[in-house]
Amino acid sequence: MSTSAARELAVLIVSYRRADLLDRALASVEKWLPDARVHVWDNASSGSPAVRELAETRPDVTWTFSEFNLGYIAAMNKLMAQVPDCDALQLNPDAELLGPLTRARAALAEPGVAAVSPTVLDPEGRDEPWDVAHREQGVVRNLLNSAGYAKRLRGNPLSNLYAETPHEVDGYLTGCCLFISRDAWNALGPFSEEFFVYGEDATWQPAARKAGWSLRLVDDDEPQVRHASGGTVSDDPLASVRGDDLLRAAQVIALGLEHNLGRGSLYAAGSTLLERVQRSKRAPRQARLTALADRAGGRPAVVVVTNGLKPGGAERQRVVLANQLVERGHPVTMVCLQHLGQYISELDPRVRMLMQPWWQPVVDVADTPEAIVVGGATKTEIGFATAWRALGRAAGQRRYWIPAAHDPAEMERPTYGDLQARALRTADALLVLSRQHHTDLTRFQQLTDTVMVAPNGLTPGEPLPAREKTGPVRFCMLTRLKEYKNTTLLIRALDALARPDEWTLDIFGDGPDRVAMEAQTPAYLRGQVHWRGVSPGPDHAFAETDVLCVPSGFEAFPLVMVEAMTRGMPVMASTSGSVPEMLDHGRAGVVVDPVSVPAWTEALRGVLDDREGLARLGAVGRERALALYTDAAMVDAYQRAFVHVLGHSFPGAVQRADTI
Repeated sequence: MSTSAARELAVLIVSYRRADLLDRALASVEKWLPDARVHVWDNASSGSPAVRELAETRPDVTWTFSEFNLGYIAAMNKLMAQVPDCDALQLNPDAELLGPLTRARAALAEPGVAAVSPTVLDPEGRDEPWDVAHREQGVVRNLLNSAGYAKRLRGNPLSNLYAETPHEVDGYLTGCCLFISRDAWNALGPFSEEFFVYGEDATWQPAARKAGWSLRLVDDDEPQVRHASGGTVSDDPLASVRGDDLLRAAQVIALGLEHNLGRGSLYAAGSTLLERVQRSKRAPRQARLTALADRAGGRPAVVVVTNGLKPGGAERQRVVLANQLVERGHPVTMVCLQHLGQYISELDPRVRMLMQPWWQPVVDVADTPEAIVVGGATKTEIGFATAWRALGRAAGQRRYWIPAAHDPAEMERPTYGDLQARALRTADALLVLSRQHHTDLTRFQQLTDTVMVAPNGLTPGEPLPAREKTGPVRFCMLTRLKEYKNTTLLIRALDALARPDEWTLDIFGDGPDRVAMEAQTPAYLRGQVHWRGVSPGPDHAFAETDVLCVPSGFEAFPLVMVEAMTRGMPVMASTSGSVPEMLDHGRAGVVVDPVSVPAWTEALRGVLDDREGLARLGAVGRERALALYTDAAMVDAYQRAFVHVLGHSFPGAVQRADTI
């Protein structure tokens, strides 16, 4: 454990929505900590234009404007990386300094101190100044807090709140105004990005205590900070509900799921029960569900289930689906079974988001006569969906289950285990990505007889500007760097062309096999093969490249191809799953068959020899994607499936789907 003296101080703020509150926070820092470096990360929200205007008036602040909302934890990790030699004051944008924090800064300089908070004044008087300090989390303590009893039991071991100001904290300090020691940060590493917002304080700080560091609360003679909880979303009821849902999810994760059976699972079950039995919660909950049913206007409620919302094709599709369905009037609940992820930032605030282990299929849906659950075909998603359907039917609601298979089909053995296949045969309908996808999935096992095609889709990108036809052709991959993605196969195929001056390859992405792949790349290709790391989005990657390559031979429906096609970028892809149909069997892109170095070398040679043909391929691919693979087309397919299983239409629905 390091015991070095205090370092230079940097004030770090993650901004979201409210430029007025941020301006107040910055003015208070300027007044009371005039010598501190100030860094602000704006997390891409409805308030970002106003924050950009504010940035023009404060050139002394270091500003970073994110292209998308990373969530608080990832953004704060990036801010900490910007000031590697500084201690940090992590300040909420809705907090206001009232003094120079002298005692807190002095405490941070003491040996072995990891984090320090001053006491905090609540302008509405709901909390005591020392309520930023919490005892160690536990199932009972968190449930009592959710039930509203923590303050009544203050000082009791069952409460997470202290009876009076503690100096050594045995749980964690909330982060509205939190000093972090750089020495402790370097020793322990950054916050866990398993969380999106909330939760980092309740995991990083206990880990610090376990490693021998201490957490301190400083009670000054005069209040040093004022903070009203939820200030950035106080004017937005939907954002406030989402914040409550994310706080609950963070508590589930912090307590631990441990294969869906840990303390977090117990807390999830208990908090779900509280919503239904506690008198103060029952009436508002029922009123909300009734109002949702009224607004549905005869449309079925929909539950979209996913294991998580980390970047991936199937996960992205779940978010797009939920957003489009709620836009069309369906009451929609998104259920995450195992983890969260950055796609939360793209989820429409009208979609309810819940974290629930698979064996707890009790989630709020509108009091509509009919409801449908859609999701994938993993064991956890199947377990949740079948139980949710059974519980609802037992309670009198007509419920249906429509799994959407996104799994690449195994070519030499069954894709699903026996229990999965048996469950899938009981589904009310099965959605597949293409006819070939269904053929591949059922090569070795029978699934349900009611099968419909619902290709994935995305919001179309803007067409790329015309490309120069001179200079090297700039190929690219935008992918998760795993061996089966065949990145090294593509590199070997390009090398085999023996035309080094005519191409470059940019590889965007990261993954567990990146180091090994880079090591396998010949040194003489380092000027042509560029490992670019994670891209903030397809527009960033495609702005500098000419042709997207998808060499993997184990794909179901690569969404990155749709990203490229809607922008008019030509695509080359190995024959796999839905790829030939997506590229109209070679008319809307280059289909490489078989998946081998010689076949890819020959296809690449054809592209280099026909530069004029690239623009034509891109135009045809864009036309096909806009007709078949948009988010609107995808949701049309889902609604047709809904009509099929319900046996009747509903407001706004398209015609009944044809089955395979």
